[in-house]
Amino acid sequence: MTTEATRTPDTWRGSDATYAAFAALVRAGKRPGVDFTYRPRTSGGTTGSVEADFMFHSPPDLAMQVQEPFHSHRSGVSTRGTDIMTKVQLAGYGITLIMLGHEKLTQDPDWLIGEALQYRDHSWE
Repeated sequence: MTTEATRTPDTWRGSDATYAAFAALVRAGKRPGVDFTYRPRTSGGTTGSVEADFMFHSPPDLAMQVQEPFHSHRSGVSTRGTDIMTKVQLAGYGITLIMLGHEKLTQDPDWLIGEALQYRDHSWE
């Protein structure tokens, strides 16, 4: 559901789904640049060579990745495999990667972000 408050600004560097996640994080009290860093996939939010859309400083052991619509349509095993490898690689750094499913994110971003901040990943359901 898109409301005026969650409408993606023209200046946003990323997808509508990443903006929905960003806005929900802010509504949850997380401060950009202080509690977390957002980096569009074009520049990559990285730890070593591992990418995630949102890397957290508080808590420092959390990262979030938005699964765009193509993922929901099972466009390929390689996408899911990449997600699994990213989770494993970040786990090696002591970071839990929560995947944010596009469909759930667009339906109820505040709930999904609240769950993700509690380290609950609903992307594989």
